[in-house]
Amino acid sequence: MITIPLFEACVAVGGRANKKISPIDYVFEVTQNSREVRSGTLFVALKGNRADGHDFVKEAENSGAVAAVVEYEVSNINIPQLIVPSTVEALGDLGRIWRGRLSIPVIAVTGSVGKTSTKELIAHTLESKYNTHKSRKNFNNQLGVPIELLRLERKHECSVVEFGMRNLNQINYLSRIARPSYAAITNIGMSHIEMLKTRENIAIAKSEILEGMDSAGVLILNRDDDFFSFIKEKARCKVISFGTNKESDVRISDIQLCEEAHPTFQLNGLSITMHNCVGRFHAFNAAIAFIVAREMGIKEEDIAGKISTFITPEKRGVVSFLKNGAVLLDSTYSAAPDSIKASLDTLSELTRRGKRTIAVIGEMVELGLHSEEAHKFIGNEIAELKGGIDMLITIGEYAKFIGESSKNKNWNHFKNSNLAAKHMLDLVKSEDIILLQGSNSVNLEIVVDALEKKFGVYGK
Repeated sequence: MITIPLFEACVAVGGRANKKISPIDYVFEVTQNSREVRSGTLFVALKGNRADGHDFVKEAENSGAVAAVVEYEVSNINIPQLIVPSTVEALGDLGRIWRGRLSIPVIAVTGSVGKTSTKELIAHTLESKYNTHKSRKNFNNQLGVPIELLRLERKHECSVVEFGMRNLNQINYLSRIARPSYAAITNIGMSHIEMLKTRENIAIAKSEILEGMDSAGVLILNRDDDFFSFIKEKARCKVISFGTNKESDVRISDIQLCEEAHPTFQLNGLSITMHNCVGRFHAFNAAIAFIVAREMGIKEEDIAGKISTFITPEKRGVVSFLKNGAVLLDSTYSAAPDSIKASLDTLSELTRRGKRTIAVIGEMVELGLHSEEAHKFIGNEIAELKGGIDMLITIGEYAKFIGESSKNKNWNHFKNSNLAAKHMLDLVKSEDIILLQGSNSVNLEIVVDALEKKFGVYGK
């Protein structure tokens, strides 16, 4: 259990206590959720779109809160209230001092695509030796990262967190809070280009992960990425590279897909097959996990064995088998040009093996002025695929540019996922391989649910 004197917490958040703080009052945990409060909890009253945490201070008091962090004093409250200009910033300050109570490695992951899968794979690999804390899904922003760090306990021996961002000066904030021992940047793509305008600005934003690191840290970079040198020059710490490039410190080679599209590859001479993943790109995620685990003292052979048992996170390339014999490749959680291209490469290889393939692609959001260009890019990639794909279904306004530039003779376009689902129910045949990928707002899970409901599913 981690403990912090309440007066120290007050100083850390720059708060003004509305009443005297007892020297024997200690904070045993911190939460922004009044339902999680128990004796010794410091409650942080956040203002949200749907609810204001200040309305729940009394509930927190009744549940045993030692104090509350607020932006204004709430009436009829007996516990101390620490009044601050911003409870959001106070939450970050608390996450920082909480993390500082433990001298454990913190591994931070960012990048345009593959952040969550890589974070999960690193944690999965480290669990073989260490009691590992990892951040939960979607807890990767200015609120989520501090909340996750505040879940650290004395029993934890390392922590793996994900850094997301939409603009400049966001990852540096997270990095100063988490102070990573290891930082990995998966790649520099086009995600969030609507706000940042150029890939160079995206690279600058991602390199902000260095802000909270010292010279003893380790930065892990993709040697195949064209911004490798740009970011490496900013590092004040050790840099370890990975990729297919011959100059990579950890080299990926001989990537192949087995009959069910599971990747097999060589990683520094070790043969690895990821039996529960689909697609070549998982080899790059594996290289990052390999580097972190090796640097933290796990034997290479043990790392390879652990990687081979990894299961892809929900909606990020998960495979499900319909009872009519068709296979769904579910990547409905999110989409970017780079990740869709990787998925299409996998699908194309299955086409070449005699499988009938269907790509269901939803539009990609947050691309701003680059939206039309990015969707045409995907269409051109489809047109140039060696094996091609047999059928293409696009969903959403900008997705029509994918179909128009794809030159696919079996292309159908729909305004929404409900219409696409109705179309597909009479389309799918035995042994079809169906890729579903698009931005979360397109709701492609409607198509997945419709197919699984009609045909039944064996498992994922």
